[in-house]
Amino acid sequence: MKICPKCGNQIGDEAFFCNNCGFSFSESSGGSTQEGTDNNSGTNTGNTAQQGMNGQNTQGQYQQNAYRQPYMNYDPKDHTGEFDPRDIEDNRLFASLPYFFGILGILAALLVPESAFTRFHVKAEIKLVIASVIVCLAFIVPVLGWIVGGVCLTVLAVIKIIAIVWVLQGKAKDLPIISSIGFLR
Repeated sequence: MKICPKCGNQIGDEAFFCNNCGFSFSESSGGSTQEGTDNNSGTNTGNTAQQGMNGQNTQGQYQQNAYRQPYMNYDPKDHTGEFDPRDIEDNRLFASLPYFFGILGILAALLVPESAFTRFHVKAEIKLVIASVIVCLAFIVPVLGWIVGGVCLTVLAVIKIIAIVWVLQGKAKDLPIISSIGFLR
């Protein structure tokens, strides 16, 4: 069995493409999974162990990490790779406005309609506003509703802080807890 280095899907040994993400094994099998010679340096890049200066197996360790690395770092809730890096860099400020100013920030962010990154964060803030309105309904019930509502609003405030940090870092991730609620997806 092969493991796709792009998405981590298990594929039969005879497969040329990943049936999950379409990754082509014929392009990437040049020397990372088979024994052969590196075209640049003329050294053996196969599965044989090479010793580093301190006596450690550096080549085998590199091959193992390079093979497993894409699978271990794959996060289905991270959508940053779907956006143009220039769009992210240019519109980071506009994408953060909804989190800082709520409805007014949403209106201000809509001044950049061509930015998919900003639209992603506008949708995330709309989900936060809807969740906040629903939580505020708990305040109708005396005492218990006040406690539950206060705790939930605190959790939503923490989620909003996380979202602000992510947008300022240029990331587009689904919000924790909010993204798992069915009607807010």
